[in-house]
Amino acid sequence: MTIAALRLVPPRVIPPAQPLAGLAFLASFVRNPLSVVPQAAYDGDLVAMMRGNTPILWITAPALVRQVLLDERDKFLKLAQIRLLSPLLGKGILTSEGADWKWQRQASAPMFRPQELAGFVPSFVRAAEEVLARWRARPGVQAVDRDMTEATFQVISATLLPSADARMPQAIERSTGLFQRSGAWGQLYAVANLPKWLPQPGRLSMARAVAALRSAVLSLIGERRAGGAQKDDLLHRLMLARDPETGQSMNDEQLVDNLLTFYLAGHETTAKALTWTLYLVARSPAWARALKDEVERVTGGAELRAEHVAQLSLTQQVLKESMRLFPPVPLMTRQAVADTVLGGHAVRAGSSVVMPIYAIHRHARRWEDPDAFEPGRFAPEREAAIPRFQYMPFGAGPRICIGMGFAMLEAAAMLATFVRHAEFAPVPGREPAPVARVTLIPGGGMPLEVRLRPRG
Repeated sequence: MTIAALRLVPPRVIPPAQPLAGLAFLASFVRNPLSVVPQAAYDGDLVAMMRGNTPILWITAPALVRQVLLDERDKFLKLAQIRLLSPLLGKGILTSEGADWKWQRQASAPMFRPQELAGFVPSFVRAAEEVLARWRARPGVQAVDRDMTEATFQVISATLLPSADARMPQAIERSTGLFQRSGAWGQLYAVANLPKWLPQPGRLSMARAVAALRSAVLSLIGERRAGGAQKDDLLHRLMLARDPETGQSMNDEQLVDNLLTFYLAGHETTAKALTWTLYLVARSPAWARALKDEVERVTGGAELRAEHVAQLSLTQQVLKESMRLFPPVPLMTRQAVADTVLGGHAVRAGSSVVMPIYAIHRHARRWEDPDAFEPGRFAPEREAAIPRFQYMPFGAGPRICIGMGFAMLEAAAMLATFVRHAEFAPVPGREPAPVARVTLIPGGGMPLEVRLRPRG
């Protein structure tokens, strides 16, 4: 389907023509890690540089990404990500390796089967409707980024990890905010393999927030152990899981690690995907009308149900194109633990390998008009031609996000509910800049003008 509209090129990161060095690299990285990704990463295959004693390779060619994430994955481990996130997430499914990762993933996987996910759609719709009710009560400009974060946290709490602990939302918000604010320093220290003893801005306040958050989750586990009937949710299944090698169940520390992983990764990334998507919808009235028409046609005016979501083709295309332009996790890193060769370049153990998803998704030789918003590139017949390691909003390889199906269903159901009942418009003079923290945040927030349609 072709939708007549002016070509939309949303705000983007302007890459340096040449790789930055010294203080320029440091200052730019701390301000926005994406601002140090050189132009050659957007039109080449591999860029190699040195930062101190650490070789850093930026790779964007799908074949090289496949080599790192799949073909030679045992030579490239998530050491930088583990260093950055382990203070909060311990050795959970996101930050563990090898056998520890495998059995934790096996324990979690049943909750993410399609037949399980379909039952969550009413919760997705209800969370979106509660946001709409708040907007209706206070019309005008809305802080959409904060609203999406609250809504997706509500979804996680209502579906995978129910809790009666009122401290959880505040503790999650506080810790997530600190991680986002100090995330660039943590990324810099990890990618450059700087000594852990070096002072890091924000480290003490972040440690306090992490301690409070882990304490709140531990209380949730205690609450569940002390309770009677067990709800069949993710926590219950994790408590029952056994390591096939040892027969051991997860101790409280491992449960905290995994619950925090799902609380944070399970709502923060989806919140950012919805935030950027609503911005693009606000900037493209033609697509906004097309989405509303599609929802009304598919549902026939009835409440949105699970069987409807699969039929929302345009809605899915808009979401996928939004995550191409603004991938929720804009950078992936690995560290070489053995000598090898990438694209004819010798890689020695200890090298940092960075896969800038943001640049991969905007590569000049691999995407037509790469900076333009064009959802039609994800029409089924065109999407089938996109190489697997060229589009990776959820990662790729064996470590692909376990919650991918959950996130896509949630985002589609919530987006459909929003466009059905509201119109969005940008706030003049407020163009959000994409800034890489742990996730891709809109610099300065995402205020949008929201107009609710009359009920009926």
